[in-house]
Amino acid sequence: MNTQHSLLIVSQHPWPKQLEHEDAPWIYWQTKTFPNSQQLSEHQLALVVVDIALLQSPENKTSLRHLLSLPTTETANVLFYADKLPSAKQLCELVNQFTPMHILSPEDSDSELIEQLRLHWPIAEHHQQQRWLEKQLAEHVAQFRANFFDYTALSDQELSDQVISALYAFFKDNDEDHLCRTYSANHLLTQEGKANQFLWFIAKGEVVLKKQQDQQTLEVARMQAGSLVGGMSFVTGELGFTSAVTTMQTDVIKLDRVTFAKVLDSSSHLLPLFTNLLLRHFNRRLQKSIHTKLTLQSTLNSLDSAHEQLIEKEKMAVLGQLISGIAHELNNPVAAITRGSDTIAKQLPKVLNSPLSDAQQALGQQLLEAAFTLTPMSTSEIRQRSNNSIDLFGDAITARKAVSIGLDRPDLRQQYLQCASTSDNVELINALSSFHQIGNFLRNIQVCAARIAELVKGLKHYAGQDPEQPVLADLNEGIAETLVILENRLRGFEVECNYGLLPVYRCHPIALQQVWTNLIANALDAMESRGKLSISSQYVEASPSYISIVIEDTGPGIKPEIIEKIFQLNFTTKREGNFGLGIGLTVCQQIVAQHLGRIEVESELGQFTRFIITLPLNQQ
Repeated sequence: MNTQHSLLIVSQHPWPKQLEHEDAPWIYWQTKTFPNSQQLSEHQLALVVVDIALLQSPENKTSLRHLLSLPTTETANVLFYADKLPSAKQLCELVNQFTPMHILSPEDSDSELIEQLRLHWPIAEHHQQQRWLEKQLAEHVAQFRANFFDYTALSDQELSDQVISALYAFFKDNDEDHLCRTYSANHLLTQEGKANQFLWFIAKGEVVLKKQQDQQTLEVARMQAGSLVGGMSFVTGELGFTSAVTTMQTDVIKLDRVTFAKVLDSSSHLLPLFTNLLLRHFNRRLQKSIHTKLTLQSTLNSLDSAHEQLIEKEKMAVLGQLISGIAHELNNPVAAITRGSDTIAKQLPKVLNSPLSDAQQALGQQLLEAAFTLTPMSTSEIRQRSNNSIDLFGDAITARKAVSIGLDRPDLRQQYLQCASTSDNVELINALSSFHQIGNFLRNIQVCAARIAELVKGLKHYAGQDPEQPVLADLNEGIAETLVILENRLRGFEVECNYGLLPVYRCHPIALQQVWTNLIANALDAMESRGKLSISSQYVEASPSYISIVIEDTGPGIKPEIIEKIFQLNFTTKREGNFGLGIGLTVCQQIVAQHLGRIEVESELGQFTRFIITLPLNQQ
């Protein structure tokens, strides 16, 4: 029986009837599940549209891969449909596994939808696919990179307006609990001394904060449109510090914790918006509190009042340190994402426009995938393996480059020899290096994104949520992963890693990665442009048994008179021009102490600086 060229749509959603129009160039076929080989026997598929939501199931991913491997679909284009745009991670997964030509969205009108389908019917040119992949990846990486730091130019009111607009957009046609409300004057939102389960966004109107003191009602502040009410008690779980009462007809958005989590999960755009608003809100509270306290201090004569004032000031100072610490900790992963995205943007056109043969392309794909799990090698290991591979790759320089991307591995050696027989080995290795770099930096971006997400989770944890339980982790793997993140900064330095055989360690691995990152970054700053970084790990069986991590550099050393001060908050030895808030080592000490360990430093001027981290294995 003759086959027919068909448009297959695999989706749970109804699609426009116009797709079945007789003038369309396709035979229209929609199904809610992936068809089997027998169902495909009468169809030659030219275009396949798949609902991304279906790919949340591993079985459906396998079904799609099987579908696209059949002879009846070998020339088919793949489009995806998404209720909301995929994240950068999801996009990379789609590109790596299925090479989509386009992603459709609910915003596409019927006419735009048909136009997009016609655009990819028949098979689109390969250069169209290249341009689309480059544009989509660049846009998603750029958006992710900018999300956390592109709100500083906004005023408080503009930032609040964006959050409120986003919340109203979320609740449009989705507000069965009537969380967008209008209250008349004198309506009580929060009550002093009572538990508060809601966060209130003031969209329009005014709310006054009042507090009872010495049998008097004092007005603390007036909150206008764009303000948050109940923020501190909402995130900390503490009893309300003041009572909040409307002074006029007031529009509010009322969020409990469950709804608040749903709102943040609904859009990656809302998380950085709200984080910036919350930090700015707390910072304004901090500034206002300090100013008020300093003004009142000259008029306070009561010792009890002065004591309460100091307690409040201390609380706000801790919050200010938290804000500075988050900004400091975000610096390294955001910088790594920036470097990685720039490198990918440069290398991706080389890969997509590469004249390599199919076998060479396949080898490059293996190197790209291997880069996601490749453990960084020490300088001495690279040197030794390069010397052993000169006969294979021709000269020492080429051998070193080939070894650094893993071409000397036994499972790739024979495949490389077959590919090199038809082309210049130097040019081939340079081309394959681009595949390795892309995979390496994609992994960096994933690791750094997890780091940033963990920092945001840390903010929530500080705000009063239950602490997460520690997990079993491989400390060597965490150190190696940190070296991957800092790979660009390590160029020009000699790196020597001696990993001992360690038992799995129950810990907070992301927190410990902050320790490795800070200590390694400090070492590189100290050595400036050249030197040797040595990292070692060791399991010591004693009573109690412990793990020892040593990070040493050949920098100028630390003067004896200041070596006792380096762990003090706000103390820094970094020179002008280097990013240093005097927070990093304080955070390291706190994280190590959280694991019941200790951190020590040894240094000789002009010789070395050595940090020794000791982590006991029998911590409670």
